[in-house]
Amino acid sequence: MMKSTTKTLIAAGLLSASVMAEAGLSANIGAMSDYYFRGVDQTTGASMMGGVDYEADNGIYVGLWAADLSDDDVEYDIYGGYAGEAGDISYSLGYTGYFYTESDVDFHELNLNLGYSFFNLEVTLGTEDQPSGTTEADYSFVGLTGEYEGAYLTYGTFGKDYDGDYVELGYGMTYEGLDMNLAYINPDDTLGNADTVTFSISKSFDF
Repeated sequence: MMKSTTKTLIAAGLLSASVMAEAGLSANIGAMSDYYFRGVDQTTGASMMGGVDYEADNGIYVGLWAADLSDDDVEYDIYGGYAGEAGDISYSLGYTGYFYTESDVDFHELNLNLGYSFFNLEVTLGTEDQPSGTTEADYSFVGLTGEYEGAYLTYGTFGKDYDGDYVELGYGMTYEGLDMNLAYINPDDTLGNADTVTFSISKSFDF
């Protein structure tokens, strides 16, 4: 069964799974009606989010992303890696660290993403780092996404010390410079969450 501490395992999946289209510095700010990550509910209500990203011409990228959680907790992610293309296949390999202002638990991941045509495959190996004197947990995550003209369908599954599956069906669009996403999320009983519909809106800035 998925451990309760994974309720605090949050990050922007779009950050670890995607790469900026052009080299340079960019920032983003936005809000979510509820914060779900990999099928797991992370907050008791709406959440603000924001981040800064930099990608070099050679494909190396780094970034920082943060969101407010319940009980005055703030989660912040630090990530970096390399992204490129080989023929019709896009790929990225990177590290993501998840940290919290009100928790001693943090998470460290190695993320691999492969994209071809309408499909993207994410393979993640991670470690849940508990406070000193307690046992660490190792986990894996595999997610397959199909996307067409803004509509997408994702199936994700956990392995090793974690367990659980979910399906997410959504649609994203940009209107008047605002990025909007509506999603229906269906976790299984192991993840411990009910089906839900979420909405997010954000704005990006290039420098």
